Amino acid sequence: MLRLKRFKWSVLVIILQFIVMGYFLSILPADAKIPIHWNIHNEIDGWTTKTNAALFNVAVSLGLFLLMFLMPYYSPWYRRYSKRNENFIPAITFILLLFLALINLYCLYIAARGKEPAIKLIQVLIGLLFIFLGNLLPKAPRNFFVGIRTPWTLANEEVWIKTHRLGGWMFVFSGLIMVLNGFILTANKTLQEISGIFALVILLYPVLYSFLIFRKLENRNPK
Repeated sequence: MLRLKRFKWSVLVIILQFIVMGYFLSILPADAKIPIHWNIHNEIDGWTTKTNAALFNVAVSLGLFLLMFLMPYYSPWYRRYSKRNENFIPAITFILLLFLALINLYCLYIAARGKEPAIKLIQVLIGLLFIFLGNLLPKAPRNFFVGIRTPWTLANEEVWIKTHRLGGWMFVFSGLIMVLNGFILTANKTLQEISGIFALVILLYPVLYSFLIFRKLENRNPK
């Protein structure tokens, strides 16, 4: 019970998500189409039925919660950094579940409204998610499930720490670009594509950085 209290905000998000989702499902017609995918131009190009959308979102939310909540029972890395994980895992679980819920409800809102608003809120939500994740990444202890998991970060504690400090900033910058895309650049597809590619490069750079810093440390301390 004490451990469950650490996840109380995640539990609250799931309960509220299911309540609001139930409302939308009750007012949507049986043949309603729920958006599930956006292309590089921020245009919806994938749809599903409301039944499939409901089952998928329930499975993802509950599955993610259980994966994080039960981590002490299956992850030796969790026990190795138990004190840090007891603070980090509940926090990142809450952030992930909150934004998954917001994206889910936004998709249902689009189906009920019949069209998207002028602002590309899906882009804004994903951007905000990356900003929050960027603030949490430097606090992540070494593990196999959450963070920038490359062979080099998992092999060396110093590489993990330095990569996640850089990765935190990269996630924040990339998130800001996505938010900017959603609010300002929606009318210009060329700018959207350029900024989208730039955001992707920023996100991928910590992977390369982890290799470079690992090689640097290896050269400094040859066996």
